[in-house]
Formats: sequence, C-alpha cells, structure tokens
Amino acid sequence: MILSLAYIFYFYNQNGDIIQKDVSLTGGTTISVFTDKSVVDLQSYLINDFPDLIVTSVEDNSGKQIKIIIIVPDAPEKITPVLEKYFGYKFTEDNSSTEFTGSSLSKDFYNQLKTAIIFAFLLMALVVFLIFSKGTKTKLTVIGLNLIVFIFLFLQANAIFLILAVVLMIFIFYLYIKNSIPSVAVVFAAFADIIMTLAVVNLLGMKVSSAGIVAFLMLIGYSVDTDILLTTRVLRRGNSSVNEAVFGAVKTGLTMTLTSLIAVSVALFFVYSFESILNQIFSILAIGLFFDIFNTWLTNASMIKWYVEAKAQ
Repeated sequence: MILSLAYIFYFYNQNGDIIQKDVSLTGGTTISVFTDKSVVDLQSYLINDFPDLIVTSVEDNSGKQIKIIIIVPDAPEKITPVLEKYFGYKFTEDNSSTEFTGSSLSKDFYNQLKTAIIFAFLLMALVVFLIFSKGTKTKLTVIGLNLIVFIFLFLQANAIFLILAVVLMIFIFYLYIKNSIPSVAVVFAAFADIIMTLAVVNLLGMKVSSAGIVAFLMLIGYSVDTDILLTTRVLRRGNSSVNEAVFGAVKTGLTMTLTSLIAVSVALFFVYSFESILNQIFSILAIGLFFDIFNTWLTNASMIKWYVEAKAQ
C-alpha cells in the first residue's frame, strides 16, 4: 500500500495527474483504417509531423491484421489529409471511421467521472458503516455529514467548498474509527484494491479511457462484497471461534473472487486482440480482483481478528 501510494505520488509529480488519459479524456482524434499495411511504416511516416501519435493494429483470432488505429491529440482536419495521401485514397465510411472529442468536453467529462468515483466510494463507506456500527444517533450524524459533503462536492467549483468537503471527510473517517473498526477494515481493503490497481495500471503505461474509469467504479463493488461477507461471518459467528469463522468465509469468498477472476481473464483473452474498450475494463478488473484476494484475506481478516480478540479481553 505504501509503495503504491509512493509510486502514484511520483507519477503525479511527473505527469500532473494520477493516470495517463487517452483521447476520450484529453480530447483528440481516433481514426480506424481497414488495411493490412505495416504499422511501423505508418508510424515512421507520421512521427515527425505528429510526435504524440499512437498507432496500433487490430487483429482477428487467427492473427491476421484487420485495421490500424491512429490516435492523435489534434483535430481530424489536420491528420486526415496526411493519412489519405499515405494510403492513396479518400476516406469513406466503408474503409475507415473517425471519432473526435473536444478538449473542453473531455475535461468536463473526466471531472464528472472523478466526482462519480468519490461519490460511489463515500456511499459504499456509508452503507458499510450503517451495517456494522451501533447507535442511532451516531448513524444519523454520519448520514447528515455525508449529505453536507455531497452538497459541497457538487459546488466544488468554489475552492472553499472543496476544502470544507475534505475536512468533513477526514472527520467522518474519524467517526468511523471511533465507532466501528470493522467498517474501517472493509473500507480500507476496498481503498487498497483501488490504489494498488491504479499503481499497476500506471506502471504498465496504460492510457485510461472513460471505460477504464467505469472499471474502477465496478471494482468498488467487486472489492467490498467479500469484505462484507468476511466481517459478517466473524461478527455473527455464534459459538464458533474466530479462526473457524474466517476459514468458513474464505471458502465462500475465494470461490466468488476466483470465479469472477477466471471469467474476466477468459473474456480478456478472447477480446484482447481486438483493441476494444472491453480490453481495458477486463484488464483493470483482473488486476483489482487479484489484489482483492490479498487485501480481503490478509489485511481485512487480520484487522477484524485483532478487533474481535481485543474486544473479548
């Protein structure tokens, strides 16, 4: 966790953001051309005029090239004539496709997606707290504070509201620690899944698209289910020992996670060569589910065991 946070901090200092964004989040043009021409030759031809371009090929299951995808942070009017000159024909709907996203639209969309992840995580943490904490007054207080945070986040154009939201989130987390350690363990494990996955995504040089952000949203749900299963089994174990409750949860939880991981991995294997948005979704989910195994059955299990044994003394 510390290594992941350190790398993300380093990555932010180098790139000005915690992820590498593709054209769907930065703005630019994506052109797909149905051809079997060499990707290397095309890249060599364009690199001087378009130093920031990305050229990739899409192949079918037999390994035969279907098309070439060219991505540049420029308007299509600039790149299209150069490509038409290289290929020797006019681009039409039959031999190519073009997608363009304006930079201002992409920036707004990216900010909305970031806000969506924060909202989703806060709501997840709130639901977990309401499940495992005690005391109606404390629960109502936390609900009220979360509502205020949500309002401040909606008004984040004002820096003061954003600062107040951060201060309130820190205070809410303090209430979680004070009133429900099991909730903190679940939230921490889910947070660790996202942070570790994000670090690996950056380490792999993956340019995250809007679909990738959605995958991180999905990962919140994937991460928290086994943590809730474990915590519920241990806290409501009846006459069973803590270890018996943990190992009982392991059987069910690992079956859930491994089933999802295998399904995602198989899907990734079949769509990987097609360069679709599903590649990124499945890749992020596979990485996150792998880390979830450790964060649930080592981190969360240790924290909940320490909590229960300390409470029994």
